[in-house]
Amino acid sequence: MTTKWTATKSLFLSRTLTIATLVMAIAALFCIPVISEWYAALSEKTDLHGVMPVVLYISDGLAIFALWQLHKLLRNIHAQRVFVTENATCFRLISWCCFAVAAVWLFTTFWQFVYLTFWRFVAFLIAFMAAFVGLIVRVVKNLLDAAVELREENDYTI
Repeated sequence: MTTKWTATKSLFLSRTLTIATLVMAIAALFCIPVISEWYAALSEKTDLHGVMPVVLYISDGLAIFALWQLHKLLRNIHAQRVFVTENATCFRLISWCCFAVAAVWLFTTFWQFVYLTFWRFVAFLIAFMAAFVGLIVRVVKNLLDAAVELREENDYTI
């Protein structure tokens, strides 16, 4: 017996994964001190305890906010409110969160505590990926803005 994959099942999976990721991002807040100590021990730098947790807390906070916006977006889609301005706003906020994460991690590539070449590369890679995702989300936001405008024009057409 084959189960057909439907749009409803796909939306349910997306909503479930978003909530699970949101829970993991919130749980990650409690792991940041341990991650910072691990990195400090690995790189043999003692001045990390001030800067590294700040970078991780900012990144995680932005991720939590972006995931909450994604949850709102999926909730609207579930309620059959697809081409509405609120969804474009969600995409806009998600893209700005991605760009902010990119800026934070780009900053870390030039900060003195990331002196190991491998970790500098990892920080740059994170910044690049966040900026790339932010750009893609921005393009989708622009498409949704155009679709909302077309829908509103059609609503006023006799």
